[in-house]
Amino acid sequence: MENFKFKDVETTFDFRKLAHYDQEYLRTMTFETVNERSIKHSGIDFSNYYPYANNFTLFKSYDAMVNYMSEFAGDFASTASHLLHGKKYWLAWTYSKE
Repeated sequence: MENFKFKDVETTFDFRKLAHYDQEYLRTMTFETVNERSIKHSGIDFSNYYPYANNFTLFKSYDAMVNYMSEFAGDFASTASHLLHGKKYWLAWTYSKE
């Protein structure tokens, strides 16, 4: 995705309260996801696999992610982090197939 900036990602928790290395891990996870060249080994890059991707949001809870993302019309996709101090985080986004 062109011109993607982490500051455009919403967080549903106080991101600044995380340890700096965890913040950096989540930033890196976000950029690696958005700049992926082959989603699910399909050979299709992120922008073509998820056309019109929008509403990027980080969550601390899977249930909160599902509840929040279901408020948007259309489809959403997500990815999860490794455990960071025993907690897992999710990045979700909406997209349109049109």
